[in-house]
Amino acid sequence: MLLQPDMPYTEFPPDLRLQQFVECYWCVKSATQLNSFRPVFPDACSDIIFNFSAPLLYEEHGKISCNQFQSFYVGIQTAPIFTKAGGPTDLLGVRFKNQGAWRFLRRPLAEFSNRTASLKELDEGDLHNLTEQLAFLSVSERIKIIELRLLARLGNEPGWDMADQFFSSPSGSIQGFCRANNLSERTLERRSRERIGVSPKIYQRIVRFRKASGKLSGFDGSLMEFAWDMGYYDHAHLAKDFREFGHFLPSSLMH
Repeated sequence: MLLQPDMPYTEFPPDLRLQQFVECYWCVKSATQLNSFRPVFPDACSDIIFNFSAPLLYEEHGKISCNQFQSFYVGIQTAPIFTKAGGPTDLLGVRFKNQGAWRFLRRPLAEFSNRTASLKELDEGDLHNLTEQLAFLSVSERIKIIELRLLARLGNEPGWDMADQFFSSPSGSIQGFCRANNLSERTLERRSRERIGVSPKIYQRIVRFRKASGKLSGFDGSLMEFAWDMGYYDHAHLAKDFREFGHFLPSSLMH
């Protein structure tokens, strides 16, 4: 998260044993304070974040709020978050793939979508109390300790089922997927809200928005053909998702 071009942002790959669940570790460090709020767009992921610096500020509908948590979970988003640091920044995050957060937190995640929650509220284990231990360590040392805590939880993960296949590659017709795999739509809906935080349809749309927005940067062809290639019905369908999830139009990324 906090993918801001004028802040030092670095990603680190997870241990091979965690790659099914963790997309990356990331850090943001800056000795100066940004003067404006920056958007963080929905990416179909969720994050655990450790803050070793000033509280983060959020802006929503003209109102500013302050996140005082030292360790917190950011659930899956369906709209941008506008945020900035209240001073010098030192953040370390764990970005989870689709249902990766659920595998470790074992909490129904629907109640945390579009929400930032204290990690202490979610986790009964030993993740939420790591901030003080990690504060004066290097980034690599911090990641090593967090990774050991995550690896220690791997032994009790639930078995693979057909819903996992959809979460890993959520394209095509949901009805068709359920029929082909002898899975009821109600079951997929329940598991998606529990393990991802949103319905299968919303999750599918966010994944497509992330893919489309990544490919559209610098694109100079036909938006209609681009929309078809990305699985949208037409340009209007593409624009609708960009307005909903990004609060901007596709054309704004083209030049």
